[in-house]
Amino acid sequence: MIAKQHFPAAPSLSPPDPARRVTCLDALRFIAAAAVVFQHVAEVSSPGGAALVGLLSPGVFGVVLFFLVSGYVIPMAARGRFELSRFAIRRLFRIYPLVLVTFALLALAGFSGAVPAFAYVRAASLFDWLANLFLVQDYTGAKPLWGVTWTLSLEVGWYALFALSLMIWGEGFHRRLAIAVPLALLVLALLSVASGVRLPFGRLGMIYAAMLGCRLYHGAAGGIPQARLLLDVAVFLLVMALCNGVAFGHFRHPNITLNQALVPWLVAPLLFAAVILVPAVRGSRLFSSRTLAWLGSISFSTYLLHPLAIGLAERMGGGFIPVALVLTLLLSALGYYLVELPGQKLGAALSRRRVPEGLPA
Repeated sequence: MIAKQHFPAAPSLSPPDPARRVTCLDALRFIAAAAVVFQHVAEVSSPGGAALVGLLSPGVFGVVLFFLVSGYVIPMAARGRFELSRFAIRRLFRIYPLVLVTFALLALAGFSGAVPAFAYVRAASLFDWLANLFLVQDYTGAKPLWGVTWTLSLEVGWYALFALSLMIWGEGFHRRLAIAVPLALLVLALLSVASGVRLPFGRLGMIYAAMLGCRLYHGAAGGIPQARLLLDVAVFLLVMALCNGVAFGHFRHPNITLNQALVPWLVAPLLFAAVILVPAVRGSRLFSSRTLAWLGSISFSTYLLHPLAIGLAERMGGGFIPVALVLTLLLSALGYYLVELPGQKLGAALSRRRVPEGLPA
């Protein structure tokens, strides 16, 4: 039987106010979601918008930032006594209720003809639907039905790596991962060049980004000197620059240039590290804004539902950008309060039932 692990609780990022840490993380979530929405709105709004997206790659920046935040938040959520079944149930109910509702809305909009942009679902097979619902569409040859869900399988991969590493290596697992993950990526980069086979380093790098976020959490908990954290950040930047150089420089991608790959992988970790490690940045008006914190709290709904808002805005015609943004905000709030929160509460209730009587929940 695997022994239960115990996690330290990180102190407030800005003592003595314990809420400041959550506020700054939610502000980062908002920035990440806003970057993804900006890319998708700009791509369909005008040729100039598409050109700007091609230069800045805000969507990639947003996804990298999301994984950095996730890496920080997951050990925070698991602090105290760790039990795999409870962790798995909570993570499942954190993601899947909104995923199921999103695909239900896609089916309704597509099959009814209410949103012409989603008419493609009529040609999807049962296999396509099942693969997408289980988030394995990119690994089975199925047709992707909701583009943004490609990141969720990687998120689940991070959950699995976190849980298994913790159970195998104990509380200090992150020290091993801080060495093993970048070394593995460098070896894969060398093998990729030697074999002539292009590997998906952008996707593999998302797991590495989550691991870096996890390291910064343990730094905030007092387990890692700041000098070592800065070294971790520097190694991350170097390794991902080399890996992206292989994937988008040595090899060629039909849609992404080397510059588009390098910029977001540089900016996102530097921003995240600045917020976590620099009190002046963390305590700024931007990262202590309650408004941004609220917008960040609904960011998962924003990420998943904004394509529906964009499709509806296209259907409605005039004033595309403001309509798309207003609908995104409305759908995000509804998704959070009507789906995400009830799902999280149900997951918490079910996970507590698995704790033997007499033990703390």
